[in-house]
Amino acid sequence: MDSQGYISPQEVRQALGQIYRSDAEINLQSSLLESLSDELKPVDEKGRWRPSPLLILALVLLCALLGIFVYFSVGGRG
Repeated sequence: MDSQGYISPQEVRQALGQIYRSDAEINLQSSLLESLSDELKPVDEKGRWRPSPLLILALVLLCALLGIFVYFSVGGRG
């Protein structure tokens, strides 16, 4: 701040940068982890991230479908 009490544009940019860095909704990584985490207990006892059971189920079904596709397209001709 200068002697007249005005704030410079650079000080405003620094203040806004600090606000936006701390906002969880602005940070893509933290908001993505929050949306994919377990709703009841997003962090376990050791501080590690816990995925949502729905996410795990979707990944298992995707792997099963991929395995079925590979079996019938490559392995099922014998």
